[in-house]
Amino acid sequence: MTGVAHRQRTWRTTVASLPALLLALACMAAPQDSEQAVADQISSAISAGQIDAALRQAREAARQYPKSSQLCQLLGAAAFKKGLNEEARAAFGCAIELDPGTAQNYYNLALVHLSENQYARAVPALVSYLHLEPENAQAHLLLGRAYHNLNQTLPAIEQFKKALALYPSLPLAHYHLGFAYQSQGNLQSALDQFKMEIELDPRFYDSYWLAGNIEFRHGHWDAAQGLFSKGIEIKPGGYQAHYGLARVFLAKKQFEKSEAELKRVLELKPEDVEGHYALAQVYRQMGRLDDAQREFRVCAQLNARSQNMKSGMAATQP
Repeated sequence: MTGVAHRQRTWRTTVASLPALLLALACMAAPQDSEQAVADQISSAISAGQIDAALRQAREAARQYPKSSQLCQLLGAAAFKKGLNEEARAAFGCAIELDPGTAQNYYNLALVHLSENQYARAVPALVSYLHLEPENAQAHLLLGRAYHNLNQTLPAIEQFKKALALYPSLPLAHYHLGFAYQSQGNLQSALDQFKMEIELDPRFYDSYWLAGNIEFRHGHWDAAQGLFSKGIEIKPGGYQAHYGLARVFLAKKQFEKSEAELKRVLELKPEDVEGHYALAQVYRQMGRLDDAQREFRVCAQLNARSQNMKSGMAATQP
């Protein structure tokens, strides 16, 4: 065969095999392209609130591409939104194993733990996240809350301060720092933080009654009354503010007003022992001794019932 003929035959063979070659290359690229396309579909379904569809797609995709951290993460997100926490936990754990350098996986896992009040499990996940993303103020806030719920007040305060250093107006950060200070007995610092939260978010109820309690304890009755009254304005069904206002009126010897507030407390929370006891004290101050004795009896009954329940629970323990 001449050189020319050989080259022509080689060229014809190459041309003839080109479609097969292109098909092979396309097949090699298809899994990656398909994986991303599926991931985009699942992400869109989650964003659109189509959680059942997203969950079905994510489960199938995770089986098809078991080494995809992205698909594990999406499966976890869909399962978490569906309330399937165990599946979500496993999926986010899988995503971390496949890609330990992606911070979001640790954050997502922490959210699952926090949703179940599993603070001890949330802490290491958040610590790992912050190792990768140390400038996330919200993550510092969540870590602080986890520490505080584990009665680790000093680490909690440290995290709340870090959150505020990064984002001084971060919602609820001053509130949680104040709550941590209060648990330490540092009431003035707690009061300062609650008031700062009120300035930032004047519609958040809890800051008012907690600040009101501290003002009342300091003997600042008018300041306490203003805070409790504002709390009631924001949340008329907030029994804590009604109870605080009742104590202010009792301290001011405005017994009828105190009685009215305590009756409102007991409408909202009928078995509140403190409410019944305070009402008994008010009646005694008013000279209504029969009414006072009735409320004292209710307190005794509620305490006895609570004790019986605790005893029954103890008896069922192995």
